[in-house]
Amino acid sequence: MATLRIKSSELGGALMTRITDLVNSQELSTVLVDRAKTRIRNQGDSTHKYEELWATRFSAGYRKGGKALRDTGVLMSNLHSESLKNSTNRVRWILKDGTGYGLKHQEGYTVRGPIAIPLNKKCASILARLGDPPHDISAIPDFLEEAPSLKEAQKGSNASIKWDYYVIDYEGDMEVKPRKIANAPPEDIKAISRVIKRRIRKQGQK
Repeated sequence: MATLRIKSSELGGALMTRITDLVNSQELSTVLVDRAKTRIRNQGDSTHKYEELWATRFSAGYRKGGKALRDTGVLMSNLHSESLKNSTNRVRWILKDGTGYGLKHQEGYTVRGPIAIPLNKKCASILARLGDPPHDISAIPDFLEEAPSLKEAQKGSNASIKWDYYVIDYEGDMEVKPRKIANAPPEDIKAISRVIKRRIRKQGQK
């Protein structure tokens, strides 16, 4: 998903090799995972802010007031890192996503209607089986109630009928802006630098 390149070309050959050996650590590279999880929890960082969920913007849906990328926690729990060193003494720390859909959120994507928006968690689990939009509305079970309008969907528990979902239908594509999981704001650079300095300092005390 993202690569951190650590250049050490200005160092002498033996010292450069020693330092890159220290930095080439799976344990150290997990700082990328820590920073990514912090970004998701904070819904962005100092250089990038996550767009609000549709449910929050339109005040409809069970995720109203919720946080992006935090619905099930599956994405966060499947983030991991890798440390690689090549023949030129360059170390790469790589942030990886085990779910397969993190890259889509990282880069942003477009969706096309119709999209069925679940208004409660029970409906959400059922609609998840339909996959990504556009949804086959005819495949939605008949026992689920469709809200006839956005206004009705916004009523939530105050509606006279317990609506299960609302359908957004429109022509063309709708852009979903990136919600970066990997990024390099100043605070992340500082955190990564601290980890590297700490490892070098610890080795020097031996």
